[in-house]
Amino acid sequence: MTNAKAPYYESRFLRANAADGSRAIWLRETLLLPTSGPASADVWVMVFDPAGHRAHRQSYPIGDATFDDDPWAVRIGSTNLDDTSAAGTVPGHGYWELAITPGEQEPVRVLSERAYRARIPTAKTTVRHPQARVDGRLLLDGADLAIDGWTGSVNHNWGTRHTPAYAYGQVCAFDDAPDTTLEIVTARAALGPVLLPGVTLFVLRHAGLEFAVRSISGSLQTHGRYRPFTWTFGARVGEQMIEGEIATVPADVIGLTYPDTHGGTKYCYNSSLARCRIQLAGKAFTRTELTSRQAMFEILTDDRLDDVPLLA
Repeated sequence: MTNAKAPYYESRFLRANAADGSRAIWLRETLLLPTSGPASADVWVMVFDPAGHRAHRQSYPIGDATFDDDPWAVRIGSTNLDDTSAAGTVPGHGYWELAITPGEQEPVRVLSERAYRARIPTAKTTVRHPQARVDGRLLLDGADLAIDGWTGSVNHNWGTRHTPAYAYGQVCAFDDAPDTTLEIVTARAALGPVLLPGVTLFVLRHAGLEFAVRSISGSLQTHGRYRPFTWTFGARVGEQMIEGEIATVPADVIGLTYPDTHGGTKYCYNSSLARCRIQLAGKAFTRTELTSRQAMFEILTDDRLDDVPLLA
């Protein structure tokens, strides 16, 4: 059992895409310690497949969960996730047994070191392995996936409260630049019931270089605007200009219900089949365009969307 105290939430997850971008998986192991009500640990399994998306959430008592940091590993019921493997069973729905081979990239820290230590922002995130190979098998509600050399990532989110609203994106490989990765968020804080303008932070690694904005002051050089399901963004980092878009369609989105630590419900709309396009220009590169069919695009909101069903 974890030693964290309420209010607290934690999410550790693995995601991976088929090489042709046609299918994807997303496995989450989460912990919720609310200010009132029982704590819970949940296993989430999602399959993105044009033939029919699937999602299942299995809840367990908090005593059936262990979240460790050294070594980094989580166990909930009969499921587990660590840096090199993910395995588990959800009775009556499916099972998975996956090997994870991390790449050589360093972890991605989207926030400044000061922000990780501070009380605000209330939500923190890191990417432990921004590129990893995933192999194995996953079955879920009739979908039987042979996973052979899929590209993915291993991730860790935690905090005292979900960000009121955000768009989050991740690309583990681009079509003609397989070593290039992107982590980006446009987050909106709240003042009472009023959402404040979004702040866009990102880390782009390309051609052996890193371009990043991790702080509120740095975000004065970035912009981001999103709606379901299109997100445009850009930044100036030194002498480099970056402009991009992540987009998907409702048919490629899975809707999920997220409880929050202070009560209430958030709605998560996630596609792991989104498309990303980025243009780079400046001193470091001649004008370059990067594209990917394997982007993750997630929106968190208080509002239900009529054109995307909630599957878990």
